[in-house]
Amino acid sequence: MQQFAALLIAFLSIPVLIKATQKKMPIGIAIIICAVLLVFITYFDFTFTAPLTALATVGVQLWDIFSETFLNWTKIQQLIVVLEVSTLGALLKKYQIIDQALACMQGIVRSKRIQLMLIPAIVGLLSVPGGAIFSAPFIDDLGEQAGVPKTRRAILNLVYRHLAMFLMPYANGLLLVMALTNNGINIYHLISLNLIFVLLYVSLGYFLYLRQVPRPEKTPRSHFGQHLWGLVRYTSPIYLSVLLNLILGVPFYLGMIANYLAVLLLAPRKTFLADILHSINFNVLYAIIGVYFIQGIIDRMDVVLALFTGAFQNPATLFVGIVVASFFFGLITGFQLTAIGVVVPILMEMSLAYPALLFYIFMTCICGFIGYFFSPLHLCQLFTCEYMGVSTKELYKQYAPFFAGLAVIVVLLYFIVGTFLL
Repeated sequence: MQQFAALLIAFLSIPVLIKATQKKMPIGIAIIICAVLLVFITYFDFTFTAPLTALATVGVQLWDIFSETFLNWTKIQQLIVVLEVSTLGALLKKYQIIDQALACMQGIVRSKRIQLMLIPAIVGLLSVPGGAIFSAPFIDDLGEQAGVPKTRRAILNLVYRHLAMFLMPYANGLLLVMALTNNGINIYHLISLNLIFVLLYVSLGYFLYLRQVPRPEKTPRSHFGQHLWGLVRYTSPIYLSVLLNLILGVPFYLGMIANYLAVLLLAPRKTFLADILHSINFNVLYAIIGVYFIQGIIDRMDVVLALFTGAFQNPATLFVGIVVASFFFGLITGFQLTAIGVVVPILMEMSLAYPALLFYIFMTCICGFIGYFFSPLHLCQLFTCEYMGVSTKELYKQYAPFFAGLAVIVVLLYFIVGTFLL
């Protein structure tokens, strides 16, 4: 009973802390506090018969989990990449490289509808929290030109902003999966499944929110080759490490050096090293560390694991259990990684064949994302609504058909993809 109380209190602390600080507390710090609370409530003896001993037990557990995180080379690599990616995103914004990439893209794509999709998708390659704020000004302006209502502009910015997190190998969620499975899952197998979801997701967004956008005259196309070459150049700091990994097997934490060199070549600065240091954003790192702590303590929660494992091992409840647990943890924390960090370790404890494990991790990522996407704590949503002056009430009202459509997609994936992997 104490373990379940620990889970409930600890995870509810995240929205409470953020609300109590008027949204000033970074999500990463809130997750670390959640992790510490989880350890404390789980291991502290509340009979107070030996409080010093109880505190010592909590301290030992914290140290054990800390050691597992920072003495595990695989996890250290993931932490390095997370820090590199968030810093790279800040540099691309600071040097206006992403603005130049968007300008080149607009010179290639003439359709306003396609531009409304591609602009947030390209900005989404910057793996930074609340990154939708970068594309919000572009979408607001384009949407006004095309006669798109404000609420729909906000939704378009949010829907298409998140495509990269399913397809880029160094997206935080995919890095976490690699760490939690000790690279036991081929990340490109998971990306292949994610691509199926992305195609359905993009189509649903288009049908609900873009299909009714008026078709103004297409922007005249000129200097196509010049714009295409510019797009290749200005997006090179994003894809070079992926090419190095695919072709030569270079680990991402090393391949990211090529991305930084590309930035330096595109925007030479004498202050480059100083700008890197000033661009370091530890909040995402804190969030990953917090998730690792949560994963470590849940690995020790025998009662909870027994319940989840029992539910997951029952074929009648396995799929529903994964969907509900992943969605719940994504929703209450506004963070997909929490759902992955809770559910994937439980799946790893089960003796699942590789295809089944791959499929259920895929479903964990999808359902955790859906919970995160509709969470009131979703940073991209908060920033976009604030910038565009859209009320959350109106946003959720127009979200309803999108949520229903995603629920249908989850069921379809189970019956279509699951047929081949289970």
